[in-house]
Amino acid sequence: MQIGQVARRCGVSVQTVRLYERMGLIETAQRRESGYRDYSNTVVARILAIKQGQALGFSLREMGMFLQLSPQNTEQALIQQFVDQKVQQIDQTVQQFQRLRQALHEFAARSADDPRECPVIHALAEMACSQGVSDA
Repeated sequence: MQIGQVARRCGVSVQTVRLYERMGLIETAQRRESGYRDYSNTVVARILAIKQGQALGFSLREMGMFLQLSPQNTEQALIQQFVDQKVQQIDQTVQQFQRLRQALHEFAARSADDPRECPVIHALAEMACSQGVSDA
């Protein structure tokens, strides 16, 4: 199938397909005699997997690492280290969202005329401090 068809099926732009190809995230398409690129269904599946990974918070660099990882070409210890680091990042993000969730519940439970600082702002400030964000 042609690049436009791939893009439509995946819900991405033609430029995104070309970017993924340049980055090595998808295989380079074969050229027809007409010069058009000819993509396979495997490419569509891979692009959809990349987009799903991004929706879950993985960067393109991380997706590239996942796509390269396999027990055949990578030491199992490296795979485990990468996975452990990602799990730790996810756990930290979950904790931050739980703090924000609690702050939102507190905010909703308080009366409108309560003069105390908004717990949402407080929770967001705590998140920024825990991530090392400071005044610039």
